[in-house]
Amino acid sequence: MLGLDRPHALRFLPHADRDWHRPGPAEVWGRMGRRPDEALIRKPSYGAFYDTPLDTMLRNLDRDTVIVTGTLTNYCCGTTARQAYERGYKVVFGSDVTATDDESRQEPELAVLRQGFALVPTTEEITNRLTAATSASDDEKRASAE
Repeated sequence: MLGLDRPHALRFLPHADRDWHRPGPAEVWGRMGRRPDEALIRKPSYGAFYDTPLDTMLRNLDRDTVIVTGTLTNYCCGTTARQAYERGYKVVFGSDVTATDDESRQEPELAVLRQGFALVPTTEEITNRLTAATSASDDEKRASAE
C-alpha cells in the first residue's frame, strides 16, 4: 500500500517527474477568514478523515452530514467524500464549489460521486436546503416553547 503521507512515496506519483513537492503546512486563505472558534485540521494525505481527528470531532458534535468544497475535485475532495461515506455520513458535494486542475476531469468525478457516494447539488441548492432546514428547526423550537 502506498502511504501518500510519507515523503518518499511521492516519487511514485504521476507528477513525480515535475519536481513537485509538498510546500509545507497549508494556511487558510486570508480572504476566506477563520473564526477563532473554528477548528483547523491539518491532513497528512488526500482525504480529510485519514489520520485526523475529524471523525471524532463530528461524532462528538452529533453531526451526520458532511458538505465537501475545495480543490482538487478528483483528489482531495473526492477522497474526503468517499471516506465520509464509508464512515456512514450523508455526503453533500458542492458541484460548483469544487474544482480541479484539468476541467475534463471535473464532470467525470462528479458523475462517479453522484452514482454512489454523494448528493451533488449547486451552492444555491445547498443554501436553499440549509435555509429551509434552519427555518423548520426554528419553527419547531418556537412551537415547543409555547
